[in-house]
Amino acid sequence: MSRIPLRGAHATLAALTSAREVLDGTENAGSATHLLLALLLLKIASDTTPREPSADIAALGAVRSLPLLEAPTQAHFEYLFQQRYTPGSAPRFMAALRGLAQANPSQLCNLFPNLRLEEALPADAERRDTALRRLFDRFCIPALDFRGRPLAHRPDVGDAVDRMLERSAGRRGSTASPQVPEPLAWLMTALTDPGTDESVYDPTCDEGSLLLAAARWVSDAHGGHSRLGTHQWLLFGQDRDAGRCAVARLRLLLHGLSNLHILAGDPLEEPLVDGGQLRRFRVCLACPPLTLRWSPARAYNDPHLRFMHAVAPRQWAHAALVQHMLATLDPQHGRMAVVVPHGVLFRDGAEACLRQAWLEANLVETVIGLPDRLFAGTPVATALLVMRAARHDAAVLFVDGSALCKPGTRRPRLDTTAAEELRRICADRASVPGIAHLVRTDEVAAGGGSLSVARYVQPAPMSCTAADLAAHRQHRIALTAQLDEIQQALNAELEALALELSEAE
Repeated sequence: MSRIPLRGAHATLAALTSAREVLDGTENAGSATHLLLALLLLKIASDTTPREPSADIAALGAVRSLPLLEAPTQAHFEYLFQQRYTPGSAPRFMAALRGLAQANPSQLCNLFPNLRLEEALPADAERRDTALRRLFDRFCIPALDFRGRPLAHRPDVGDAVDRMLERSAGRRGSTASPQVPEPLAWLMTALTDPGTDESVYDPTCDEGSLLLAAARWVSDAHGGHSRLGTHQWLLFGQDRDAGRCAVARLRLLLHGLSNLHILAGDPLEEPLVDGGQLRRFRVCLACPPLTLRWSPARAYNDPHLRFMHAVAPRQWAHAALVQHMLATLDPQHGRMAVVVPHGVLFRDGAEACLRQAWLEANLVETVIGLPDRLFAGTPVATALLVMRAARHDAAVLFVDGSALCKPGTRRPRLDTTAAEELRRICADRASVPGIAHLVRTDEVAAGGGSLSVARYVQPAPMSCTAADLAAHRQHRIALTAQLDEIQQALNAELEALALELSEAE
């Protein structure tokens, strides 16, 4: 799971960090970083676009992960660099991005307008030109020179892009998905195991963390990295915010992924369709906003019959999102992992009816209780719900993930070791005292349908033997002796101090 530091990764990050300093002081820090990454994409496209047409261009594109974007002459970085002292750098740069998008409509259509790049530049025209000139200068260093390099994707670029986005992340609103810790993203993909010929869907993709984790899983577990550009599998995503969708597309493109289908829209009201029918996927992953709400009025007339068993209340839309994801699963091979607030697991009313329906259909595979405050900025207790369309056993595994997490400075931390241990426990599907308990599905349904982990996993009782008691007694005797020595030393010092004071008088 852990990634080995890449050779040259520090140089790439340092180069981008230095370039980003040019835009320090911009009111919209996010837009400044997005502008930097848009220029990076243009630079890569310019450096790797063959100057002369070649009969082997298709073969070259097949061996690289980053799509071979066609950069027209007016969109070449070299053209912008040569004109950097001529007034009008900002309009030329924006025109270059439009030209790049027009030359590559399938990858870049409507990408740059939704990033609001103009907000990253000063309002004064002369200051804009100065900022862009300095930015172009800082892109002319070896770490950001892609000419003459192997056409295969450079992972150090993707890692540096992730770091830049992390640094620019501001205060996230309630409509944004929480930032997914990398070990949790890895765990979700490990439990669903996307393959090289399978499509992955995230209905609340935010900036694409889970889609990126799925791509990495395909690469690491199935050796599918060289096949990502062949469109044998696709990454599908949705988000209510068009800006976040654009950032996700830009980020994944810079990671070398071209097989993207990411659209802005509410998945509960605007689901992805194919020929009028709800699109189906082998793998669904989601970490939605923890204050997710929806308008259930349209659910009663849903043409895809996603909300047949019950309609979740307006203020608790997570159960409705689970219904949506279940409806999009391939009926034979579909599986999903979604982070939900604890209330989804035990609340009464419509959600209780939904849980009963899921249990009767034997859809619930695993419920993992995540540690409190795992996500920055929210105290909401969460759980990971793993479901499968067609299952071979009729039991639910309940796991207390908080028992394996390390305490952090401000909140519990799900690290690599804990994630790998959770995956092993889920693969074994056996009870572990104090951590996991396997329960027959019909027993869970008969018990009211509650999926609360605390109901089935009790903390392991503390054992205390005679030897333990003897050791504790010996430790107490030793501590008592140390305390006596300390008190004697203090008394001696106090007596000596009193003697000195009396003599001084």
